[in-house]
Amino acid sequence: MKTITAIILILLLTLSCTRNNTKIINSSQVSIPSLKKSKEGIKNQLKSWAIRDIEKDTIPGISLIRATEELLINKKGTDVIVAVIDMPIKIDHKALKNNIWRNTNEIADNHIDDDQNGYVDDIHGWNFMGNSKNENIIFMHYEFTRFLGAEKMGVPLKPQLASQLPRAQKVYNERMEYAEENLLGVKKMDSFYYSTKNTLSSLFHDRIINDNKLDSLSLSNPELQEAIELHRMYQDENVDDSYVNNKMLMAKERINIQLNLDYNDRAIIGDDVNNLHDRDYGNNNVSHSTEILTHGTKMAGVIVSTFEVESLQSVTKHIKIMPIPISGLGGENDKDMALAIRYAADNGADIINISSGKYFSLHEDWVHDAIKYAESKDVLIVVSSGNVGIDLDAEPKYRYPNDNSPTGTTEISNNFIRVGTSNYALDSTFVHPATNYGKTEVDIFAPGEEIYTTTSIKNEIYAYGSGTSEAAAIVSKSAAILKSYFPELKAEQIKNILLKTGVQYNIKVSMKDSLDNSISIPFEKLSKSGSVVNVYNALILAESLSTNSSN
Repeated sequence: MKTITAIILILLLTLSCTRNNTKIINSSQVSIPSLKKSKEGIKNQLKSWAIRDIEKDTIPGISLIRATEELLINKKGTDVIVAVIDMPIKIDHKALKNNIWRNTNEIADNHIDDDQNGYVDDIHGWNFMGNSKNENIIFMHYEFTRFLGAEKMGVPLKPQLASQLPRAQKVYNERMEYAEENLLGVKKMDSFYYSTKNTLSSLFHDRIINDNKLDSLSLSNPELQEAIELHRMYQDENVDDSYVNNKMLMAKERINIQLNLDYNDRAIIGDDVNNLHDRDYGNNNVSHSTEILTHGTKMAGVIVSTFEVESLQSVTKHIKIMPIPISGLGGENDKDMALAIRYAADNGADIINISSGKYFSLHEDWVHDAIKYAESKDVLIVVSSGNVGIDLDAEPKYRYPNDNSPTGTTEISNNFIRVGTSNYALDSTFVHPATNYGKTEVDIFAPGEEIYTTTSIKNEIYAYGSGTSEAAAIVSKSAAILKSYFPELKAEQIKNILLKTGVQYNIKVSMKDSLDNSISIPFEKLSKSGSVVNVYNALILAESLSTNSSN
């Protein structure tokens, strides 16, 4: 066992308080049956539930509010850089713009690589999805499409990859069937939407529909009631021209591009996708296409958000987001992933958040080398476990990126955390059935259901999101806070602190096994730590370690 792990275990066993008598949160001291919270029961705290406290609020969040009020008073943090390897990010979003990393060694828009890092004008990060003409990818192949495309083009696959072709074909067939059904459904929605809109707008000289006109129309034309109710439903659900058009675009391009074996999804970039050393591509536009590529903006929001708790501003202001887009609609390319990790490590990132993933990988070795490179640069990597509801221990090699060795028996590094999703309801639904899990493959859980965050969807500023992506971002946020207040901590130390200080809950949850059977599993068996990340506990242990190391 490594020295740092041994130290943490000893401290957890012997410390019940710090020098100022601050107690560790221990869920075994809490009567869980009396704490069950429904959505209705926490509706006034729903926006901030993820950062609330099991003891003070009876809500199983990460105790960040409590930590700020009790542990961080009069303490100064330092800036921490979190690289978000994801979709593009709306960096001018009012809730994000003050938290966006700036490369101070680069002069904006002078078309010179001032810092000589290999990337021209990378003021806020680098976009691996485009070219120097600012032409950018929105839709890309799924990885299983790349598998089958390689076979169709006569590109030989290594034996271990070729053995996965039947699995790739099965997934491809299922996805194509879904895509065709989805396109039919979207066409129906498109027809209903525009038929309703045209019917109602044609009744007004200016063709503008508003609530007052609809109220008047409803009274005078009862036969139009169905169309009026449908239009109001669209309004309530924020369905407008942009929404419908984007849905149609996504449905069509899923077939035309993402699943099209004859389409070259790297044509815009123009690189050799099978040559990791062919790196002269991309651009500095880290904010392109954010109305349709919304995921990166959501994750950035979770990482820096105060969740409308004003007192947290003094903490979150130190977190700087480094946008590194590699994801469109489809599957991330291993080459882009590997280069993005290296870019983050070389340009000062302390933490890398990767809340994207896939179930096939053509160049896993490139990504593994990048993960080990990040470890050598003391960078922590936080990754979502995925939302398929499977036991990753049963299929440990089919979730990427991962830190498994080629044999699958050991881990290649000590800087990698994989995260599952927890909920606010302390019952059988404490874990969403769609979250992936695994006593070996998943390290820890974090709040990921109904997380209030930023969005780049047209006319919306905030929205709720759910999934292991949100949970991973919560862990990145937690790691960033530790690093901010204890900058001497190494990536491996932060990982161990977070895993050793999570709060455990004695609950059985409803899940699916590898055969898709419904099962009931103790929460503690779903991850390596068996716990939910807790910033309050982590800060206490971090201070103890810091004090001991200075004595």
